[in-house]
Amino acid sequence: MRHLLAVPLVFLVLIQFALTIPASHASMSAIRGTVYWYDQYGNLRPLSWVQVTAASEDGTMTVTSSTTDGNFVMRVAPGTYDVTASSDPGFVPQTHAVTVSDGGVATVDFYLEPTGKPIPEYPSSLQPVMLAVAALVAVIMIRRRQRKPSAF
Repeated sequence: MRHLLAVPLVFLVLIQFALTIPASHASMSAIRGTVYWYDQYGNLRPLSWVQVTAASEDGTMTVTSSTTDGNFVMRVAPGTYDVTASSDPGFVPQTHAVTVSDGGVATVDFYLEPTGKPIPEYPSSLQPVMLAVAALVAVIMIRRRQRKPSAF
């Protein structure tokens, strides 16, 4: 008898739960695209690890194109956005104005130009430290070689 009463009760709870779930992002809009660059030979290549920012009157949203194919997707509310792709210090930032309709998808591709500035591996303030560490390692290696007896 308890099972007969439990089934409709569970069914009613599930219906109530389904009615209280907020609207999904299905009605949201999206901005998508690909970031490219021209290499030193003039070949068009996808560029990864680029920050793409969409700015509007309501605020700013930033995503990173972390895939190797340079693609990015961001979910946004309908409206007009200034979308900027930047990868400092190696590339010149680029901005496009995009209007996204309700539930629509706007596509914007970027073609970034290299700045010609070298991309540092580490901050320039660490250069003296790195030089001191390299010198210390070299001294240790030389002393170890001098201490080892010859195998011949």
